[in-house]
Amino acid sequence: MNLSTFAFTPSKYWVFPIAFAGLPWVFWRFMSPHTLQRFIRDFFSGVRSKEREERERAQEERIRKLEESLDGSAEENRQLQVQVAQLKADHQKAVDESTSLSLSLKREKEDKATAQQALRREEEDKGKALAQNQRQNGELVGLRRQLETKDAELKNLRNELQHSQTKHDELTTLLEARTRELKAAQVYLTKADTLSGAEVISLVDALNVEILQTSAFISDSFDFARPPVHPDEMKEASNRITELMGSTLTNLLSSVLHSEDPLLVQIALQGATVEFSRWIMMTWDFDGLQAEQPLAEIYNDIRETETQAVGGRWRALTRAHAQKVALQEADLHSTMVSHISDTLVIILVAAGCTKSYEDTYRTFTQKFGERVSNIVKMATRLNKAMGEEVTSADLWPINAASGDKFDKMLMDNFESSGHDSGENVVLCTTALGLQRSEKVVQGDVTDYKNTTLLKPKVALESVADMLDRDEA
Repeated sequence: MNLSTFAFTPSKYWVFPIAFAGLPWVFWRFMSPHTLQRFIRDFFSGVRSKEREERERAQEERIRKLEESLDGSAEENRQLQVQVAQLKADHQKAVDESTSLSLSLKREKEDKATAQQALRREEEDKGKALAQNQRQNGELVGLRRQLETKDAELKNLRNELQHSQTKHDELTTLLEARTRELKAAQVYLTKADTLSGAEVISLVDALNVEILQTSAFISDSFDFARPPVHPDEMKEASNRITELMGSTLTNLLSSVLHSEDPLLVQIALQGATVEFSRWIMMTWDFDGLQAEQPLAEIYNDIRETETQAVGGRWRALTRAHAQKVALQEADLHSTMVSHISDTLVIILVAAGCTKSYEDTYRTFTQKFGERVSNIVKMATRLNKAMGEEVTSADLWPINAASGDKFDKMLMDNFESSGHDSGENVVLCTTALGLQRSEKVVQGDVTDYKNTTLLKPKVALESVADMLDRDEA
């Protein structure tokens, strides 16, 4: 192998190859070419590896230094950026503060200008107000003088008003006294009637119709028997109604057979109801003051001595006030209803009613209590109409007493086809009549003009001739 190929310019990297050239030739002589090549290759590889490592270490050192330098620069750069940002923020804050100060200064200037203008206006207004106050003070002085004058005038007027009021009160008191006296005189001087005669007749007719219908309903609502179912009660009832109805009617009630035709019972009921209604229409005080007879006698005396106007007004006033006192008893109406109901039940028992008195009374009040109450109200209304609302004449109900002879000029037979001549005798009154009496004075002569406005209707004793009787 020719080693001259390795002869090249020596350098620090080739110290060892040149050194190897001085090895004994025996070393080279016994080494095969392949081994030699490998040896040389390994040798130069090691040399290059070391050189490369040194270069790499040098590069790494430089890189490290560069990185250190770069890291320092980056940190400085970051700090510079932070400082720049802080400076920018400080600058912006300074700008904002400057702007705010400028605006505040501008507003202060504007406020100051506004305040100065307001102050000038206030001074102007104060001057105007002062001038106006001075004018008002002057006007106030004038008004005070006027007020003092008006106060003096008002005081004088009040004195005059008080004097006039005193005179007015005296005149008013005198006028009231004269008015009361005039009213009291007018009460006795007026002749005006509240109701006419025709209206009173209408009220009487309505009462008679109600009595007729109620009596018919009652007589048809009960049964009668012979011999009587309750003979003792029948006998006692007959004794009680004899004074009211008369002995003739009482005897007929107990002897006539009413089971087929209760006409006689109806007539007896009508007669009792008519008599009770007549008492209500004529009473002065409903017997509440126990002064019926004295008041009637006083009125008869007044009627004889005074004019019709004075007598009529006295009657109206006395009856109104007497009944006002009597009617303060709340149960007066119910008392009258109970009294007439009891009388009508006694008539039914006397006629031979199949029920006892207690059962008859209970049934009667349940079925006919309201109708009897209505009859009492209608009779009470006629008491007021004839006693208080008509003063130009005297009105009173008329009837015919049991046992009187029938007179067709004074009464009517309740039967349209009845016997109204001869010796017929009145059994009882079945419908009230109405008479008018007026005092007439001609010079020194005093007379009474009596007129029958409505004739009463009566039942005759002959009504029982065609009725069946108990032969026992």
